[in-house]
Amino acid sequence: MSGADAGTMLALVHGGAPGLDGLRVVRTARPEAGAGRVLVSIDYAGLNRHELFTALRRDGSEPDQILGADAVGRIVDATDGRRADSPVPGERVLLDPTLNWPERAIVPEHPDILGGRAPGTFAEYVTVPEANVHLAPAHLTGPEAGALGLGAVTAYRALFSVGGLAAGEHVLIPGIGSGVGLLALDLAVAAGARVSVTSRSAEKREFALARGADAAMASDEIESAELAPVDLVIDTVGAASVPAALGRLRPGGRLVTLGATTGAEIGLSLRRLFFAQVAILGTSVGSAEEFRSMLEFVREHRIRPVIDAVHPLESAAAVIRASADGRSLGKTVFRMPGAADTEGVHS
Repeated sequence: MSGADAGTMLALVHGGAPGLDGLRVVRTARPEAGAGRVLVSIDYAGLNRHELFTALRRDGSEPDQILGADAVGRIVDATDGRRADSPVPGERVLLDPTLNWPERAIVPEHPDILGGRAPGTFAEYVTVPEANVHLAPAHLTGPEAGALGLGAVTAYRALFSVGGLAAGEHVLIPGIGSGVGLLALDLAVAAGARVSVTSRSAEKREFALARGADAAMASDEIESAELAPVDLVIDTVGAASVPAALGRLRPGGRLVTLGATTGAEIGLSLRRLFFAQVAILGTSVGSAEEFRSMLEFVREHRIRPVIDAVHPLESAAAVIRASADGRSLGKTVFRMPGAADTEGVHS
């Protein structure tokens, strides 16, 4: 279907039906660069839970929305008056998926993400603000670069900006196996932390140990396992893990929550918090400042996202429906028509 009309492009959109039934791949109008915006030809775009949740909360009556937050590609067009240090047409670029959040300390009421209200990256082309375009780390393959952005900046903010991680501290990551969880593991290990993980899957536990985790246990063993006191919990699971994880925190420890895949409501004794003087902190995505810091860290430590599978964009609707059970190990990535051959599966 690619190349049928120079003025159109292939894209995954949601609309016309509620939930996952509203996903479909269509040919739609190709965007153009505008004032302060660049046009990027996308090669690879990573799938996040963000896209699944976006589809599930739409009722189908809204206008078609192009999904997708992550992408790597090349600039094909830009307007005049750009910064001297900006990437130029032809260079491989990585997109910062968060819009209108320049500084970490000034948190917007609702962080806006590509593929939310703005057109997303599951398409052959996208236009984004110039400030959201960065040179892609040279050590990453195309699929790895396409899977990095949202998960890595989310994990970086959770660990360092919000969680205050220091070298030598003990981090617990429940439910290891998701893209953001594995990136949090990699970032924490690179920062000199000790890391323990949990998962229902023996394969995922073994994979985490091979990747640098110090301990791995079944998800239902958090309360009973022999485990040193934990300084910091990074939790994407929600109701199924937070109560037990809180019980493993040392006095003065911190729990950072950034997801609720098993539910958002928990019962909690306030005495459990104030007697142990522990903190529960929330975070979501990250600022432009943190995205730049994350890229520097990724380059320095040669962090590489784990890729579960690479699929053509044409199959994206079916792939997202099948991924709802969350059983993948690492990130799913969509390849745009004309992109380079796939690389980096389970790297």
